[in-house]
Amino acid sequence: MKKYMLTTVLLLLAIPLVLGVWGFAVPAQYGDSFMGELKYKTALLEETSGRRIVIIGGSGAAFGVDSARMEEALPGYRAVNFGMYAALGTDAMLDLARDRIRAGDIVILMPEEHPQALSGWFDADVMWQGLDGAFSLLADLPAGKLGALAAAFPAFAGQKFRLFLSGGAPADSVYARASFDDHGDIRDGLAPQNIMTGGFDASSPVRLSADLADPGFLASAAGWAAEMQQKGAEVWFAFCPVNRLALTADSDTDAFFDALRAALPIPVIGDPHDSILDPEWFYDTNYHLNGSGRQLYTRILVRAVKAMLGDSSPTEIPLPPKPAPAETEGFRGDDRDAACFLYEGGTVVGLTAEGLRRTALLVPSFHGDTPVTAIASGAFSASGVLQRVTLQENVSAVADGAFAGCTGLENIFLTSAVPAVRVGSGLLTGCDARIRVPEAGLSAYRTDYFFSAFGSRILPY
Repeated sequence: MKKYMLTTVLLLLAIPLVLGVWGFAVPAQYGDSFMGELKYKTALLEETSGRRIVIIGGSGAAFGVDSARMEEALPGYRAVNFGMYAALGTDAMLDLARDRIRAGDIVILMPEEHPQALSGWFDADVMWQGLDGAFSLLADLPAGKLGALAAAFPAFAGQKFRLFLSGGAPADSVYARASFDDHGDIRDGLAPQNIMTGGFDASSPVRLSADLADPGFLASAAGWAAEMQQKGAEVWFAFCPVNRLALTADSDTDAFFDALRAALPIPVIGDPHDSILDPEWFYDTNYHLNGSGRQLYTRILVRAVKAMLGDSSPTEIPLPPKPAPAETEGFRGDDRDAACFLYEGGTVVGLTAEGLRRTALLVPSFHGDTPVTAIASGAFSASGVLQRVTLQENVSAVADGAFAGCTGLENIFLTSAVPAVRVGSGLLTGCDARIRVPEAGLSAYRTDYFFSAFGSRILPY
């Protein structure tokens, strides 16, 4: 009995030791991923000297600003793009920037017009990917986030060790550390035109309203801004570019603007209507601009900054032509289960009586002559028997909550070896499913911009 107890105690002591070795001693595995850029952005913010304009936000900022053009238009200022993945949380970006903002800086807060970006959201799983190889950054995070980080560490350590054994993940898409330039912007040429079906991501509608921003987040942002102002920095709020087609019919842009101005004790610069742009300027989400869109938005932002500085000089950033949308070939796959689904255009919105009886479903590539490209929120929620769903390469977007209520769902199969579908942090909300991908694509999915938050639930088939 004593021997058994001793063995049990030793095993319990060994587990955290092994996890610690996997997490901290194994060479960094996320250095080439999108989140691998975080430590370089932090170093850039710390090391850039002189008068600075610092943009803080999510990936909408990384895709949205051309810092080199901003510097040309605003002589005497250095531009630093501190925009990162919105799933990390705007609060976390403010935490990392706090001790690196200096007197004389102009800080522009530019989170996406999304409830997650305008809240206290913090994704510890994603943060560990950014910390990999730069664990000293833990000291910049407040005690309130350490509990979430501790809870997420075992999954991170296990996933990191699996990546180490498999040789790491390829980084061959725009969502890679190599995609960032020396200002922290996405490099020119990597996002040439709109690649979204119909010109926007229908699975992620944008509703502008007076209550879009969480009051707790606004209070926290106001407190952070007050700290920076005490240092001698200016803090302003600017509107992130958003796809016009993504706005819901009940959006009220002016109400959103007025609510921000009332809640934030800092200037809200520019006209929000100027940041609502046509779909031709976007790339792959409702907030990510393509190269031409980035030039257009930088022109808009520079004008807003000049207005605040009392600078009446002309802004010599040329207005680029709108890129033509990318031409995509229709994928024709297996359509045997087409009659099991309900559709609105090319979006799956529900299940037919036959679909509700099935334990396994294959989302078709077409229904009739219409290509199926998206799955709406709640599309599968009425099914109490569904155990397996397969998504083919035609599906480019799955809305948060698409599988909510599917308590029996065990596996979501993705047939593409390359991550090509856009998903949000709520992909698995309301279900306990695992994401099954081709073995050749396992590492790519686990470090992908959209899928990385689900790394421990991504398995090969």
